[in-house]
Amino acid sequence: MSRLVRARMPGGMVHSFVVVAMLASALFIIGMASRSAAEPAAAWSDFVEASKSGGEPMLPDYSWAGFDYGESPIPDVAGPVFDVTDYGAVPNDTGSDQEAIVAAIDAADTAGGGVVWIPAGEYLVNADLDSKPEILRFKSGNVVIRGEGCTEGGTVIKMVRPFEAAVPDKMYTTPFMFELRPDGSTSDKPLEVRVIEDARRETHTVIVDSTASLAPGQRVTLHLSSVEAIDDFLDPCKPDPTFTRLLSGGILVRERHIVESIDGNAVHFREPLHANVIAERGWGIRTYPVVEHIGIEDICFVGGWEQRFMHHRSALDDGGWSILKFQNLANSWIRRCAFVNVNYGLTIRNSSQISVLNVNLEGNQGHHGIHARGGYGVLIGLVRDKSGFHHGPSLGYQAVGTVYWRFGMLPDQRIDSHSGQPYATLLDRVDGGILYGNGGPWAGLPHHLRHFTLWNFYTGSTLFDEYDFWKPGAKTRFVRPIVVGFHGKPVEFVEESLQYIESNGVPVEPESLYEAQLAQRLGIVPAWVDNTKRERAELDGATFPSAPLAVRLTD
Repeated sequence: MSRLVRARMPGGMVHSFVVVAMLASALFIIGMASRSAAEPAAAWSDFVEASKSGGEPMLPDYSWAGFDYGESPIPDVAGPVFDVTDYGAVPNDTGSDQEAIVAAIDAADTAGGGVVWIPAGEYLVNADLDSKPEILRFKSGNVVIRGEGCTEGGTVIKMVRPFEAAVPDKMYTTPFMFELRPDGSTSDKPLEVRVIEDARRETHTVIVDSTASLAPGQRVTLHLSSVEAIDDFLDPCKPDPTFTRLLSGGILVRERHIVESIDGNAVHFREPLHANVIAERGWGIRTYPVVEHIGIEDICFVGGWEQRFMHHRSALDDGGWSILKFQNLANSWIRRCAFVNVNYGLTIRNSSQISVLNVNLEGNQGHHGIHARGGYGVLIGLVRDKSGFHHGPSLGYQAVGTVYWRFGMLPDQRIDSHSGQPYATLLDRVDGGILYGNGGPWAGLPHHLRHFTLWNFYTGSTLFDEYDFWKPGAKTRFVRPIVVGFHGKPVEFVEESLQYIESNGVPVEPESLYEAQLAQRLGIVPAWVDNTKRERAELDGATFPSAPLAVRLTD
């Protein structure tokens, strides 16, 4: 049974949630894989009641993550088809296929979209001394890069040679093999739009001084850079003097939104705000350039990383074998793919409504498996990290509304909120790791602002028996997380460092917060959820291309 706990709320108020017996729970968990007659968690009941009354819930609404906000399945695009073998690719030989793959992608984009088809076999990239990383600039979008399966006998894109750091003394500057991005600039540009009234988190509307440069359907960034807003986002936590980026540059907010409608000076966003807007701090709206509907499916990406990993030992350790970068993409996806023997599998930057589903991380331990930063509503679900990447489920740098859903980690692997002021993150039914050891420099701390939510997190690690998220002198700094249903190896939390804790040691209902919130918003769990789980079960029994496993070092 859930344990009701009094929790300290922002501003020093004390809030007590009352569990409402059998609060119409069937309306919100019908269709979920795990059903129970147990009472819903008090935190869940609070969210449901706030949704009905229009009040402010404690929990953010995480259901707005993923492709098309979870409202429709990822499309099975049929064509037109651009076969890489028609552009010169030859599977299973010793020649480079990089030019042919890029040519097929360019042809699909020029045609206004289509499927870049990569038949089964092994294709080589970065094979020649004059090879370079590929920056794929999409003008039209609507391009799906599809292989014939990511398991043995399927499609393999093999990176033959590693990259060196672009700036020799900066190990983090190693490029990615493929960077997918819009054509033209990816930088936000200021508009003459200033927010003039306060707005509450989890609502959809801001009042601005002028809507002349705005239009329905436009993608924009709700922007803030403010030293004065530090207390708004940290209180009652106080910044450490070592948090120099925060103290000099202030709070940085980059919430990505779609303008759904305009009514006078009211701008209604499709998605909810995940931060309180205090107009006098200087909030404004900027442009947000993106390209949409880019998909990668059914491919195994293989690198050549076969050494024992050591964090920050070299550029090779940190990123020599880096594969995919999504930059300023929206409503895009990667599914049924694998990354084998890489230092950095996938980074998702300044992107919105991205789904990463049924991905396997295999082979030797590397630096980052999957990392999301600077976007809104990235859903990373049903991933299996068998490599034990140094940074486990990872995010940072103004990422908002990121959801890790049913993610499988190794028992002693670290989660990673990589500083740079992300907020409103959900780790939902994540199995495996530990909560200390997050990345990011001291200058960029805290690791996470408000509303870092652990929902039914399972830990098998024996390394820590207590967590304090705001311990003086310690590097792990989270602004008062929410912990519900944490279970597995017994762990205690310093409750003064939390916003809320419920049912420590016992999982709660609903089992998955993301699925329950999606069902609450849509009235039903959409069919794609169960279909994606079935695909996960099929992949769990599969064999992936691999190389001998090196000894792991998780210093």
